[in-house]
Amino acid sequence: MSQEKVDAYKKEKKGRKARIAKHKRNVKIAKCVSLVLLLAVCSLVGWRVYASKNPAEQVATTEITEEETPTTSEAETTDGAEATDGTETADGTEATDGTETTDSSESASE
Repeated sequence: MSQEKVDAYKKEKKGRKARIAKHKRNVKIAKCVSLVLLLAVCSLVGWRVYASKNPAEQVATTEITEEETPTTSEAETTDGAEATDGTETADGTEATDGTETTDSSESASE
C-alpha cells in the first residue's frame, strides 16, 4: 500500500469509535421518538373509537345569576349589638323589637 492509503486508513480508524457511538445514539433516539408517536396515535385512535361507541350522557348545566344569590339583611349585625327584625345576630342569639342581645356568659358573670 502506498503511504497515502495508510494515512487515510489510520485517520478513518481513529474516528471510528466516535462515529459508531454517534450513530448508535441517533438510532436509539429515533426509536424512542417513533415509539412515543406510535403510542400517541394508537391512544388517539382508541379513544375516538371508544367515544363513538359510548357517547357521554348529557349533563344539565345550571347557571347561577346574581339575582338568585341570597343577600344579607342590613339589620343583621356582626358584633351582636342590636337586631330589630327578628334576625339572628353573629353570636347565635335572636333579638326582636329593638332589644339588645347579650351573651349568656356575660349575664352569668354580672
